[in-house]
Parts: sequence; structure tokens; C-alpha cells
Amino acid sequence: MGGEGSMASAILSLKQNRSLLKKRNIRELKDLIYEKSDKTDLAFKEISPEELARIKEEIRMEAKLIARNEAILYSIVFVFALGLVAYLSYLFFSALPE
Repeated sequence: MGGEGSMASAILSLKQNRSLLKKRNIRELKDLIYEKSDKTDLAFKEISPEELARIKEEIRMEAKLIARNEAILYSIVFVFALGLVAYLSYLFFSALPE
């Protein structure tokens, strides 16, 4: 059987990757992140309830528009496919000898 060499190299590569993961120290990674940013908490923007309601309404309107456009597109594709099937079946059955 062929392919033993490629399988052996894949297994060796997996073993090497596993050994590298075992050597990694999570504490060092966390310290590196803290050194770069000096922050441990996330800072979110504050927004008024009225502005939040407006944004939600915009998102809902956009979702309705997208859903309507998808429904129209699927309807057009369905009608086209149905017409194509009807036309091809007409051609097939009209070409049959009597």
C-alpha cells in the first residue's frame, strides 16, 4: 500500500504540535496581554434608551426588507424552474412517437 510515508509524517507532525502545546504557559500569555494593554476590564460605550430603541427599530426594518427581498427572489426562481420543467416535459412528450 502506498501512503505510509505521508501518514507517518502526519503523525509525527501531530506529536510535535502536541508537545509544543504542553510547553505553553497560560500565565505567560496573560502577563503579555496585560503588559500590552494595561487594562483588564472591557469598556463599552454608554447609550441612551431612546437611541437603543431607535437602533433596534432600524435593525428590525432592515431584517424585514431583507426577508421580503428573499421571498420575492425565491418566488421568481420557483416560477422560472416550474416553467422550465413544464417546457422540458412538453418537449420530451411531444417528441415521442405515437
